[in-house]
Formats: sequence, structure tokens, C-alpha cells
Amino acid sequence: MSQIAITPVTPTTTPEASKPTLEALKVKFGGVPKMFATFAHSPAALEAVAGYFGAMGKASLPARTQEAIAIAVAEVNRCTYCLSAHTALGKLQGVPADELAGFRSGRAANPREQAILDLALAIVRTHGADTARQLAAARQAGLTDAELVEVITAVAQNVLTNYLNVVAGTEVDFPKVA
Repeated sequence: MSQIAITPVTPTTTPEASKPTLEALKVKFGGVPKMFATFAHSPAALEAVAGYFGAMGKASLPARTQEAIAIAVAEVNRCTYCLSAHTALGKLQGVPADELAGFRSGRAANPREQAILDLALAIVRTHGADTARQLAAARQAGLTDAELVEVITAVAQNVLTNYLNVVAGTEVDFPKVA
């Protein structure tokens, strides 16, 4: 990304309605990631994305699996910001470097996680239109309907954040993954 198209808000440019959500994110992350500061231009968009993250934190899909989805989707969508952020979050969860690298290629360490990544990537690549084989494999791997819905939700969440960061040219404020 050679230029920033939408700059993050600053303390003096933050809309009043975005301040409480940014403050909560600051407490959660120890600072406000630039992605959220970019969403903060629109209090409604910031509240939506923060709510998305909060709700998915309660999902039955393990955090590790959600990071795998995020990394795989970011790779397909060429979002360096999300790729870097989710790789850092995966490291914090103790995911080994070789597994994090595998997620970028859509590879997982176990059959269940592989079925999830295959489904997630099929959704991204076909916009959900050609996923019957991957859906059947995910069911065979034991995914419940709730987990299938969560996979789709995780894909949508990551597409949203990928697109914002790619379009905005958000500066990476995590250890950058090339």
C-alpha cells in the first residue's frame, strides 16, 4: 500500500459518538489499533465492527480456528494489515510459526480445522456459490450447523475488515508479515 486513502481518526478528530467504543477497545487491546481508528470515522460502522468482534469472541469455534480463518482470508484478499494482526494474535495464543504459515496457504494441522479452512476459502473464492463439496466435508468432520454458521460469519467479518484496510490503506501497527 503506497498511500493512505482514509486516515485513522485522532483524538481531536474522533466523533463524540465513537469515543466510548474506542475507549473500550483501548482497554481491551492496550491501545487503539489503526483499523478501529479508521472505522471510527463512522460511529455506526465502528460500533458494528466492535460488536462483531465481541460477539464472535463468544462463538463455539475456538479462537485458534478463528485466527486460522482470518489468516487464510486475509491472504486471499491481500490484506497485509489483517494478515499481520491475526498472525500476531495467533502467536499470542501459542500457535507455532509453521502452523501460522500453513494457514496462509489454507493448510491446517488437523482434519477438522482443514475442513473449516477449505470451506472458508471456498466461500471467499466463489462468494458462497460453489461450496457443496466443502460443506459436505465440514459436516463429515463433525461441524454442527451452529459451527457452520460461525465459519460463514467469520469469513464475512474478515472480508469486511480486509476490504476496509485494503481500500483505506491502513498502516500496519502490528509486526508486519510480508
